[in-house]
Order: sequence, then structure tokens, then C-alpha cells
Amino acid sequence: MKFHKDNHADVVLGMNELRGPGPFFLSVFVAVLLLPPGSRADTPAPGGVAVLQGRDGRSTLRVGMNLQSDLRLHPTDEGWDSTFLVRRARLNLTGTLASFADVRLIADVGQFNTPLFQDAWLELRAAPWLRLRAGRLKVPFGYEWLETSSVFLDFVEQSLLYTLVLPRYDQGLALHGELADQRVEYWLGLFNEASSKARDEDRGKMLAGRLSVSPLEGLSVAVSATHALGDNLPEEARGKLATGYAFLTSPQYKVTYATGASGLYVGPADWRLGADAVSFQGPTSLKVEYARFHASTREGWLQASDVGNDARRVHLPGLRSQAVYASGTWVLTGEKRVERGVEPSSPFDPSAGRYGAGAWEVGLRYGVAQLKFDGLPGHDGPSVERIQELTAGLNWYLNTSTRWMFNASRYRFSQGQPSFDEFLMRIQWSFF
Repeated sequence: MKFHKDNHADVVLGMNELRGPGPFFLSVFVAVLLLPPGSRADTPAPGGVAVLQGRDGRSTLRVGMNLQSDLRLHPTDEGWDSTFLVRRARLNLTGTLASFADVRLIADVGQFNTPLFQDAWLELRAAPWLRLRAGRLKVPFGYEWLETSSVFLDFVEQSLLYTLVLPRYDQGLALHGELADQRVEYWLGLFNEASSKARDEDRGKMLAGRLSVSPLEGLSVAVSATHALGDNLPEEARGKLATGYAFLTSPQYKVTYATGASGLYVGPADWRLGADAVSFQGPTSLKVEYARFHASTREGWLQASDVGNDARRVHLPGLRSQAVYASGTWVLTGEKRVERGVEPSSPFDPSAGRYGAGAWEVGLRYGVAQLKFDGLPGHDGPSVERIQELTAGLNWYLNTSTRWMFNASRYRFSQGQPSFDEFLMRIQWSFF
């Protein structure tokens, strides 16, 4: 099965000098570019609307956009906490340069604390089995992260797996391609592995890879891995849900370092391993994914920008985390479910004189995650937090561009913290 992708990767405006396998990747790719034109990759199907076109008709710039407006509700002893927000507001520029290259630039203007650019990469297409992408892009790990654009999520927010374990956007380059009549896909990339503050001091890099096989129509299975090359900067351990609720607040997780920093800092992952299986059959979908993360106990530097004073060497606890989720959806109105959502057979589109009921879909997701910290400074023994998530969802596809989503979630914690409930609503409009 050929899965369509819309990778919303982050952006790179510059790259540090790459060592190791980087020059080898480039030399192989340049050699393949010398193949006869008939052996090169076909230009992918365009998206969005063309706004600029070259005189020869071979180069085109297209524009698309995505707007997500959310309502978040959380019950408290005093009533309800509620907030409206623009979750994402993105402009998507994609271009085809002649017959052998693509470029993407996605500007995110929806949140003040996110980079202005999400994707910013250039991809050279030597052949369907050999493409080179360089810039700021998604680290190729995991189905939910790599293969699923935020526009086509089954639920309002991503799972605990993404929140706590998976890598994010990074700056680097990646080889990828498709083999065996598009039934096999591979990724192999080299990245900065910068901290959550997007710093990179060339202390190390990260190697990432993914192999996906589609043995039957609508079915895919895959494995992913990352491995650290060198010594990268520490960062604060992920201890928040996707909507921002902090759960690492128990006393055993409160650490004040000699530098004056207050928080819980760990090293980047020594390695990650993951596996996933996805099925789209008729009006249903089923997804199962697992990943684990390991960062060893070591000494590391907290930078002056972390703590507001001189950088000092501190003890970094080891972290072993893992997460798994299983989710399923069912289109009640009978339309076929594909990776990019549902196309209603009876859309609601007043501008075209169509007043149908759209397509309705229900979904359920269950996830479990565990974070185990080894050797916290000033604490006896390891500290372990276990989180369980149950989310029920209802999606209303009014037409191919508009979707209304409703979610109810409960999170349970193992360290005596009360359960956390939240209700999310999203109105999404997208044009790609």
C-alpha cells in the first residue's frame, strides 16, 4: 500500500559541518544524479494552489494553509478551567524545482512559544528509491510522528508516546526512498540532536532510521531506531501532557542543582527503539505503536543560559522511558477511511448548494507510559512515574476542508497524584 505523507517537519536555516557518514551520503547521491533522466523519480502529485510558475512550466510554487481553533475544558474543585486558543495557524509553501527537486517551507504563526518555521527543507529526487532531504525536518521515527500530519490526526492531541518518548523536529539530512513497487520504504538520517532549546554546540550528532513494509493493501508494519553519536547537551525531562499539564510535581521529582537551576535535567537519548502496525480497512482504522527511550546516568554541563549564571558540571540522572498506545476509528456513515482522513459522500458545502450531513467518525485510544529515573540527586533509589490515558473521540467531517472534533480524556498517575480529566473541542480548516 502507498501511504500519502504530509510531513510537517521543523525548519533549518543552517547546518553545522557534518562528519562521519554525511560526506558518504552526499557522494552516493551525486553519483546517482548522473543517471539518465528516464531512471529518476517522478514528480509527486501537487498540493495546494499554484501561485507562481516558471516559464518552462517545470517549476511551480504552491500555497496551502491550516487553521485549528481549540476549546479546552478541565474540571476543578472550584468549577471549570477553560480556554480558547489558536492551536495551529500555518502557511504551507511547497515548490517543485524542475523535475528533480522539491522544497517546503511551513510558517507557524499560531503559538508564541514555537519556532516561526516548522518545515524548511530541500529534497533532491535521484530515483524513487533514493531521495535526499536536508534542512529542518521530522526525525524519521514512529508512525504517529513521521507519517501523520497534524492536519490528519485521529484525535485532537497526539498520544503519550509522542509526548514523552518520540524525537521531534531537528536539523540535518536524510536519505529515503521506496522499493518493491512502493511496498517497502526506508529512512536513514543524521541530525544535530540539539536540546529542546534548539541549541547545537557540535558535541555530537544522532543517527536515525526507519524501515516500513506494506505486505497487503491498507496494512503496514515498521521498526524505527535512533542512536547518539557523541555527547550532546542535557535538557529538562519531558513531564507534561500535550496540552501542558505538568505531572512531574511530586517531591521525588523536585531537584535544585548547585548551579541554582531548579528542574529535572537528563541527557538526550543514548538510543530509542520503536515498532508500529497500522491498518486501514473500509470504514475502520487500527493503530498500535510502541517505543522506548534510554538516557544513561552521567555528568553533564548546565549552560549559563539554563540557570542565569556560570555554567557548571552537574550530575544527570539516567532516564528509561517507554510508552505504547492502541487506537481505533470507525466511520459511522460508511465512507472509506484512509490516512488523510475521510472524504464525505454527502458533504456540507452551502457554496455549492450541498447541505449534506457530512461524515461522522468515532474513535477510542488507550495508552500507557512509564518514566523511570535512576539516581536522582539527593534521593534514595529510582523514582518511577506511570501514566495511563483513555481518550474517546467524535469527528465530524463537514467537507474535505473542514472538520469538527470532540475529545474526552482521563489520565491516571501512579505517584498519588489525582486523575486529570480534560475535554477538548477543535474546529479545523485546511487547504492543501
